[in-house]
Amino acid sequence: MANRHLWFISLAALTGVAILAQQSTPGGQYPNSLLAGLRWRDVGPMRGGRTYGVAGHADQPDTFYFGSVGGGVWKTENSGRTWDPISDQGIPIGSIGAIAVAPSNANIVYVGTGEPDIRSQHSYGIGMYKSLDAGKTWTHIGLEATRQIGRIVVDPTNANRVYVAALGHVYAPNPDRGVFRSLDGGATWKKVLFKTSDPNNVGAIELAIDTKNPQVLYASLWGTRRPPWSVYAPTNLPGGGLYKSTDGGDTWKQLSGGLPTDEFVGKIGIAVSPSNPNRLWAVVDDGGSAVPQGGGGGGRGAQGPPTGGGVYISDNAGATWKLVNSETRLWGRGWYFESVAVDPVNPDRAYVINTATYMTTDAGKTFVPVKGAPGGDDYHQLWINPKDGNRMVLSSDQGTVVSVDGSKSWSTWYNQPTAQIYHVAADNRFPYWLYGPQQDSGGVGVATWSRQGVLSFRNWEPTCLAGESNVVVPDPKDGNILYGGGAGRCDQALNLAIPAGGQLPAPDPNNPNRKTWTLPQVFSPADEALYYANQFVMRSRDRGRSWEKISTDLTRLHPAVPETLDARTAKDIDQQMTDRFGVVYALSPSPLQATLVWAGTDDGLIHVTRDDGKTWANVTPPEMTSWSKVSEIEAGHFDVATAYASVDRHRVADNKPYIYRTHDSGKTWQNVVAGIPDGAFVNCVKEDPKAKGLLYAGTELRVYVSFNDGAQWQPLQNNMPPTSVRDIVVHGDDLAIATYGRGFWVLDQMPALRQIAAQGAQIVSSNAYLFKPGDQYAIRAGGMNGTPLPHEEAQLENPPAGVVAYYWLKTAAKQPLKLELVDAGGAVRACAASDTPVRPVDTETLNVQAIWQQPAQPPSSAPGMHRHALGPAGGRGGGFGRGAGPAPAPDACTPAGGAPPSTPAGRGGRGGGGGGGGRGGAPALPAGPYTVRLTVDGQTYTQPVTIKADPRNVPNGATEGGGE
Repeated sequence: MANRHLWFISLAALTGVAILAQQSTPGGQYPNSLLAGLRWRDVGPMRGGRTYGVAGHADQPDTFYFGSVGGGVWKTENSGRTWDPISDQGIPIGSIGAIAVAPSNANIVYVGTGEPDIRSQHSYGIGMYKSLDAGKTWTHIGLEATRQIGRIVVDPTNANRVYVAALGHVYAPNPDRGVFRSLDGGATWKKVLFKTSDPNNVGAIELAIDTKNPQVLYASLWGTRRPPWSVYAPTNLPGGGLYKSTDGGDTWKQLSGGLPTDEFVGKIGIAVSPSNPNRLWAVVDDGGSAVPQGGGGGGRGAQGPPTGGGVYISDNAGATWKLVNSETRLWGRGWYFESVAVDPVNPDRAYVINTATYMTTDAGKTFVPVKGAPGGDDYHQLWINPKDGNRMVLSSDQGTVVSVDGSKSWSTWYNQPTAQIYHVAADNRFPYWLYGPQQDSGGVGVATWSRQGVLSFRNWEPTCLAGESNVVVPDPKDGNILYGGGAGRCDQALNLAIPAGGQLPAPDPNNPNRKTWTLPQVFSPADEALYYANQFVMRSRDRGRSWEKISTDLTRLHPAVPETLDARTAKDIDQQMTDRFGVVYALSPSPLQATLVWAGTDDGLIHVTRDDGKTWANVTPPEMTSWSKVSEIEAGHFDVATAYASVDRHRVADNKPYIYRTHDSGKTWQNVVAGIPDGAFVNCVKEDPKAKGLLYAGTELRVYVSFNDGAQWQPLQNNMPPTSVRDIVVHGDDLAIATYGRGFWVLDQMPALRQIAAQGAQIVSSNAYLFKPGDQYAIRAGGMNGTPLPHEEAQLENPPAGVVAYYWLKTAAKQPLKLELVDAGGAVRACAASDTPVRPVDTETLNVQAIWQQPAQPPSSAPGMHRHALGPAGGRGGGFGRGAGPAPAPDACTPAGGAPPSTPAGRGGRGGGGGGGGRGGAPALPAGPYTVRLTVDGQTYTQPVTIKADPRNVPNGATEGGGE
C-alpha cells in the first residue's frame, strides 16, 4: 500500500454523468477502457485553498472534517497533522458548502454541496449527501436544486432529524430556497421556513439549534443575487432577517426587539450558548456591502453608511437584543463573513470571524485577534468541541486549521493541496514549472519534478506577481522572468519586481478602463509579442518596454439585462460603466500567423484581426446573446481559418455546455458539445499542437477529450477528483491543467492520446497494441541524501521513472504478459512480468516502517489500457532500510533456473512508480536508442524509443549526491 499522504486517488465516481458505452463508435468515441491507463498526477501547490464548512464530534477529539469550496470533503484523525480527501469516489462535485456530524452517532455525516460564500467566481452544488460510515461511502439524499447550502444542523438526540439552510440560485429566482427539514435521515424533505412574500428570491444562510432543547431553532434568511457584470460583492435584496422556532421547525417567528429590520439587512450569523441557551450571539450585516480597495480577498474595503451592522447579544432567547460592538472589522463585508461561535462553558467567550478570527471574553465589549495575518486570511466557520472548548477547527480562505489549546496555536494549512487556480502557464526550463494565480493566496509556481524524488513544500513558491487573480506568464526564453497584470514584470529568482520601463496606454477619459476578476495576458507563439486586454487589446513587441493599444472597445454597446435579474440587482453596478459593461476576457494569437489574433468578451462577442490589429471583424455566432462569457478562445494550430471558443452562460442561469468551432475564419460556427452533459459549463478549450482534431475541454465538473475535432466528447477524468477545471496547457508530451479547488494536475507522457486520435478504431479492434512512447530522458529518479521526509509530511509524486510504456489489451491475456526494454545491442535492460509475485513486506526483518519498503506492482494482464514504467527501480526509495528481501521468484522475465535481465539496477530495474524516497535514488539508463517489447500470448509487439541526454548536461552515469 502506498503512502496514503501521497493521495493516490482511484477513479472518481461519475454519478449523474452520462457514462459512455463500452463499444467504439464510427465517429471517434471510444470505450473508457481505452483511456483507463492514463493517469493524472497532482503536483500541488502543497498549500490550502478556500474552505467553508467544518465539523467534528464531541467524542472524537482528534477527528475533524472540512469542505473545500472546490475540492471536496477532507478528514483528519490526528488534529490536522494530516488530511485525506474522503469524497472523491462518492460526491461527484467539488463545491462543498456545509458539513455536520450527527451528535448521537459519529458515523453519520451530512454534507451540503454548493459553497455559500458567493464570490463572482464560485461553483454550484447538487444537493445533499450522507455517509453512514464516517465518510467511507456516500449516498445522495436530495435537494438537488438548492444550489448553495450554508449550514446543516442535526438534532442532538435523533440523527434522522436534520435541518438544511439553502440559499438557492445566485443568478436567477428559484423556489428551492429556505430551511428544509427531514425526519427520516434525508429520505424526504419539507420546506419549513421561507419568505412567503418572496419565496423565489430570499433563501436561508444560517442555522443554530438549542442543544438542551432541540425543538428550539434559529435561522437567518438572506435575499441576494449577482449580476453577471459584478466584480466583487453581490446585491442584498429586501427580506433578510432572523427567525425562531420553538416546535422543531413547524412554525417560525421573525425576531426584532433591537435587531435591524430595514430592507438592507443582509447575511446574519447566529449561535446559541451551549451552557446558557438564553444567551444568543448574532453578527449582522446591515448598511451596504464592502467593495475592495486595492484588490484581494483580504482587502478591508470601503463600507456603505452603517445602519445597524455589528455584534448583537440576547439574554432572553431572542426576545430582545443589544448591540454590543459595531466595529466594522467584526461585521464588514458581511456577504462574505458573518459567523460566530460560542465557548461551550463560558457564554461570555465567543469567536467572531472576518478577515481575522477575533475572541471576546467580556461578552463582546472587546475583541482580540487569535488567528490572522497581514493581508487578511479571511475566515469562515469555527466548530468547537462541546466537551472541550480548547479543541476547535477553523476554515479560511487559506485552508483549514485545528487548535487543541484554545486558539493559542494552530495546525498548518500547508498539507492540503486544495488551491483554486484560474490559469496555467508552463515555462521552458527543465524540469518545467507551472504558474497561475491562486484565489485568495496570490500567484504560485510549482515544479513538476523534484530532484528529491517526491514533491513537497520545497517544490512550490509564491510568485513575485499575479496576486490572486491576474495571469502570470513566464518569458518563453527565461522562465524566471514573469509577466502579469498588464505592465507587470518580475524576476522570480530574485523575488523582485523589475519594471520594464513601459506603461500601458493612458486610459481614455471618455471610456475609463474596466476590469473583471481575471483578465487575459499571453505571449504570441508566432512572434513572442505580448498581449493584454481590458475592454481594449494592447500589445508589446519588446517584452513590456512599450505598449500600444491595437483595438477599439470590443465589448457590447448597451448589453441587454438578463431576464433572470430582479430590478434592484439590475441597477447594481460596481464600476464606472455607462453604455458598455464588459471586458475582453479571452485572447488567442495565432501560432501560424503573427498578424492574426482572436478576442472574446465576457458579454458575448468574438472578434478577429487579420492585419495585426489595424481592423477587427465582429464574427460572433448569431445565437450568442448578451453575457455569454467567452471563457477561452483557441486559434487553430493547423489552419489559420480555424478557431475554438468555449462559452460559459451560467451567469444567466444557463448551465449548458457551449464550444463553438469555426473552419472559415468565423463566417460560420457550430456548437460541438455532444457527450458533455448539462451542468458541465465549459471554462476552457485547447487544441493539441501535434495532433489535428485532438481537443481538450475543461468544464465545471471535469476534463473532457475529443478525438474528432469536437464532434464527440468523452471524459478524460480517470483518477482526477471531481473539481472545476479552469485552464489547460499542452507542454511537450504532457497535459497540464489548473483546477479551481485541487491545484495543478499533470497527465505525464500522453502521446497515446495522439495515437488514439490518429488510429483509435484500429487500436480498439486489435487484440493487443503497444503505443509508441513519447520523449524520454536519461535522468535518475532522485532521492533524499540522508534522512528522507517523514511519511506524515504532505508529499506528492514525481513523474514515473524510466521509459513509460502504454499498452492495450482487448481481452485478458491467457498467459503471463511481459514488457521489456531492449538496448541497441539487443540486451534486455529492464523486464516486467504480469506473473511476478507481490510479496507482503516482511516486517520481521526490517529496521524501518513497512511503508518504506512497498514493492512495485507488476504490469497488468487485464483487459483495457495500462501504463508501466521500465527502467530505474521504483517505489518509496527502492528498498530504504537494511532488511534484505527474499530472492526473486520465477516469472515470465526469469523462468526457473534462468538469469535475470541485465538491468542497471538489477532485478529491481523492472521499474514502475514515482520512486526516490530513499538515499540517492536509482541510476539512470544511458541515453541512446532502445526498443520497448511487449509479449502477449505468444505475440510480440515492438516500438522504438530514444532516451535523450539529460537536458541539464549531466553526463551518463553521474549521480546526484550518492547514497549511503
